[in-house]
Amino acid sequence: MRKAAKRSTNSISNTSLKSIRLRNSICFLAVLLFVVTNIFAQTVTNAISKDKLVALKTAGVSDSVLIQQIQKDGISFDMNSDTTLELKNAGFSNEILQALLQASSKVPAGPTHATQNDSVATLYKAGRFPELADRLRALLKTDPSDYRTQTLLIMTLLKMKEKDAAKSEYEQLAAHDQDPVAAPFVKQVMGLLDSLERTEKAKAQLIDALKDYRVADATAIIDQLSASPVQKEILKINLDVYEAKFDQARDRFSKIQFASYSEKERSVKIGDNITKTEAAYKKLKSRIDWYLYPPLAPVKCVFPLSANLIPDHELTSQTVREYVELVNNLTQLTPLSDEVRSLSFHAQLLGGQYDQLELLGDQLLKTNGRIRVPFYASDRFFQLVIDSQRKHVYTEADPHPYEPRLSYGWWADLVPFDLAFAQIKSISQKAYHAPGYGPVIQKKSYALKFELSGVAPNYGLMNILYCTVGEKAELTVTRNLGQYILHVLGGTDVTADLADPSKAKGPSSGWLTGLLVAGASMSSNPGLKDAAVQGLQADQAQQIANYQAQQAAWGSFTTQDTFNFLEADAFTGLEQLLGVLN
Repeated sequence: MRKAAKRSTNSISNTSLKSIRLRNSICFLAVLLFVVTNIFAQTVTNAISKDKLVALKTAGVSDSVLIQQIQKDGISFDMNSDTTLELKNAGFSNEILQALLQASSKVPAGPTHATQNDSVATLYKAGRFPELADRLRALLKTDPSDYRTQTLLIMTLLKMKEKDAAKSEYEQLAAHDQDPVAAPFVKQVMGLLDSLERTEKAKAQLIDALKDYRVADATAIIDQLSASPVQKEILKINLDVYEAKFDQARDRFSKIQFASYSEKERSVKIGDNITKTEAAYKKLKSRIDWYLYPPLAPVKCVFPLSANLIPDHELTSQTVREYVELVNNLTQLTPLSDEVRSLSFHAQLLGGQYDQLELLGDQLLKTNGRIRVPFYASDRFFQLVIDSQRKHVYTEADPHPYEPRLSYGWWADLVPFDLAFAQIKSISQKAYHAPGYGPVIQKKSYALKFELSGVAPNYGLMNILYCTVGEKAELTVTRNLGQYILHVLGGTDVTADLADPSKAKGPSSGWLTGLLVAGASMSSNPGLKDAAVQGLQADQAQQIANYQAQQAAWGSFTTQDTFNFLEADAFTGLEQLLGVLN
């Protein structure tokens, strides 16, 4: 009986001892994790706290001594982006911040599953997240209470953009928030989810602003972000590039002081992006200018031309379709540029679809306040400006030189004007083609004429449009321009005499439209000629549709890349806690 009682006592003692040891282990691990995540301001080593660090600096300790002390004792707090910003504002140098970041990365992760975590860390750093998720799920099957592994699984699922699965895992983890071992992980994941939610909200607001081309609003949203000054400047550099303000982007970039290695690595990509985008922009603009400012504006649609004046290939290689595609590509590259947006209106005008033209024009006037349309006359290039802020329509000088090699003096002269909407009494258009001289727009023709006074002869590519697609297409586009200006004026007392596409006579049999449209002679075959014209118009319509679809989608596509680093920074605290980047 005594032996049984003794065995029972020993059993109880052994059980109690195991329980005490287990509790001690749990408490020790909890304390260690609390230190790593800076939940409590207590320390179990000689590691320097943030308050102690500030006190040392206030006492006048030099940077070199502080760095030696940090390297010797380590730190007891997490160097996340908020801490970095706080210490930078407190006057700590970049050298000290760099030492703190290095010390922060050396904080040990939890002792659990050390062997497995070596391979887990390798998978994480390599970005092999699906494989890592499978590995972590297998570990959790053997030990469902391994909160560290469950936390890493949540982070991995978030990296894979599987938010629902991550939230489901988090709910399971949060059910143990009273467990001192689980508590720091719950707190960190909660902070991560909150940070990602705020980032997503800011991203949505920024995309909305960019889709509406509200640059000032986009800048204000960036200023209100929960991000470091460096991160905000990076976002603003992206806006500069989208506005084609490359010099401003470079100037802003040169003033950023990148502290960490990862930021310096990112800076190389930012600099490369500015250079590459500018090079692509200049290449596209050069080709577009070849269309808008050629010596071909005053030329007859009669071939072959004298090789001494204009080589055939210069004229025959121009198509409205290529021009629209060039503008489309430029819009994708620098969608916030006022100049590029005006070019998008001009490209839409050439598409011949009035409803789309009105839609785009109204958006431009709402956000930009002005639309500039390239025009030319008998002796110069100029811009027609529709200004909804001043409520004026006026002409504006274009600095590009006008050096025609084939000018017969047939084009109408520019009569400059600056008319308030209320001053305009009538708008008229007139196209006169003289059969005796070949199908060429004559001096009596003009795209726009205003009363009281003012004449704007030809919009950009007007003659190329006539030569490549035909008179009906040219009259349709001309009429659409006049109709849109009437729409902007909004008055019922303005009389209008606009171009009538139904009166188009069509090109004569001696006119080689096909040389420009399809690259082959169509001779006098009307059926073949009509098919080519219809084909080009269909191509134009499809190109315009593609252009509009891409224009609407650009913000979502580019901003996703822009925000990647903000999302990456949100993971920093957990990555340090879990030791996956050590």
